[in-house]
Amino acid sequence: MASDIASILKGDAYSAEALAHLFIILREAIAGGLEGINRTRETLAAAVELTFTHSRAHAAALRLYLLSQEGQLKAEDEPVRLIGAAIERNTGVTSAGKM
Repeated sequence: MASDIASILKGDAYSAEALAHLFIILREAIAGGLEGINRTRETLAAAVELTFTHSRAHAAALRLYLLSQEGQLKAEDEPVRLIGAAIERNTGVTSAGKM
């Protein structure tokens, strides 16, 4: 699956085939009943994680991280603090120590 996702994200000549292959795998898993549905759910969660490094959010987080490592941020703008506060505001879950 990871190679299919990588191919799709590259947008190369094999992207359409990789996407079709992934859809077939998911369709067959869903047809397999509850176990297949659970496997599909896990596959989709993994696919979201694999695509993260190609997202604008990743690029922004990386830039923020680099600024932090270079000592160019105010304490309140440190990545873990900013991201943790956003997670807590929107989910009510404290992320302290988990990042």
